[in-house]
Amino acid sequence: MNVESKIRKLEIETRAYIGGQYVCSSDGGTIKKFSSYTGEELPAVSACTSDDVNKAVEIAKEAYKSGDWRSKTLTERKNCILKLADLMEEHIEELALLDTFETNRAFHNYYYDSLPKAIETLRYTAECADKYYDKCMPPQENAFSYITRIPLGVVALITPWNDPMVVDAWKYGPALLMGNSVLMKPAEQSSLSLIRLAELTKEAGIPDGVFNVLPGFGEVTGRALGLHNDVKGIFFTGSSDIGKAILSYSAGSNMKHVGLECGGKSPMIISKNCKDIPRAAKILAENMFYNQGQICSAPSRVIANKSIYDEFMDALYMECEKFVPGNPFDTDNNVGCVVSREQYNRIINYIETAKKDKADIYRAKTIKEKNANACCVQPTIISNVDNHATVSKEEIFGPVATILQYDTIEEAINIANDTKYGLAGAVFTDDLNEAYYAANRIEAGLVHVNSWGEDQNITPFGGIKESGIGKDRSMYALDEYSQLKTVWITF
Repeated sequence: MNVESKIRKLEIETRAYIGGQYVCSSDGGTIKKFSSYTGEELPAVSACTSDDVNKAVEIAKEAYKSGDWRSKTLTERKNCILKLADLMEEHIEELALLDTFETNRAFHNYYYDSLPKAIETLRYTAECADKYYDKCMPPQENAFSYITRIPLGVVALITPWNDPMVVDAWKYGPALLMGNSVLMKPAEQSSLSLIRLAELTKEAGIPDGVFNVLPGFGEVTGRALGLHNDVKGIFFTGSSDIGKAILSYSAGSNMKHVGLECGGKSPMIISKNCKDIPRAAKILAENMFYNQGQICSAPSRVIANKSIYDEFMDALYMECEKFVPGNPFDTDNNVGCVVSREQYNRIINYIETAKKDKADIYRAKTIKEKNANACCVQPTIISNVDNHATVSKEEIFGPVATILQYDTIEEAINIANDTKYGLAGAVFTDDLNEAYYAANRIEAGLVHVNSWGEDQNITPFGGIKESGIGKDRSMYALDEYSQLKTVWITF
């Protein structure tokens, strides 16, 4: 497949989608972007203003009040979402091309991994419709009470650039199923696939005004959504700093419901009781380097027992060579570029900081891609640092793993928990007692034992501490996009 040729033939839509039609921003403003692979300028995407937000909220509110969507039965909503999943599957190549073109993540990764996961997420969410029950109290002689869940109303969903279609589906799937009207605000770096998806929602039978896409800058569009009194819930995936701003927007407006999936600096403990060290190294490399490390739950802090440290490092050096970045449009390549020149410079600055701190730095073999403009970063392993080093404490969001050492499992857990984040964690051990002990003490929303990233839609995803509030995925996600209501009936 000639990916670059197919991209050139695409008719790319760059406008906002409000009330069932594509529209330019009210002031004609756009987001200018450049390819992190070629350096060339990309199509400018509409940058919605606060006036655009006000218009979209009003339309979404009217769509909600009309009941055309929320008054449908759960089965009817389910069928629309299943139809949308089918349409995504029909257009999977186009959506993968758009995401590759805009973010320069490998086409292979989008086409064979991310888009299938997004489609699977929608189908799982839709099938929750007839498995979701309300509750009632035991009937009394003259009274009866039931507890039900009702939609929040108009909700804003602010999504990231690192895996756009997957995280989008995590949010709009349950939001739609529960009957809400949705305002999507994609990341500035990855708007095209969601803008195209908006048209598919109409084809799937979702009424005009129920699904809207408002591209724009976070400090303008995102802020306006967060402060709007008619937006009843706001859900965000991104950095912890922006997550805190979202909380302040809620407090400064109508105390809207907030869901946050924020940053991580997730620990992976490698015990002396781990019998398959090469497998542990393989799993680390797969989950740390496959998307240039642009993964919020990446195992970026490795905590290895001193007795197996050298063996583990030798295995890790070999594994990281499998994830050397290159041309994102090459269908045989599974690793592309980081998303932007800004992100590239940020990652390189962290590596330079580690050098100044006298850390040991290993970088994988030279980059496959010879394009001088390509923002590619080799898998990088930083050792001979402690848990207080900048590269150990801060989320780099790139293909950079720090390696720490420990003597006792208690020490390992203390290191693992010595962070403001709490998204994911893991322990690799063949000692069941140690596994149970560590899994219960690692402070994270998701803990793996002898694995990483093998969780599925049936399990919730989300962190604690500064990694967020609330959950994506699973039946629990439906709770996030609805609110409890008690009805008491006296006879």
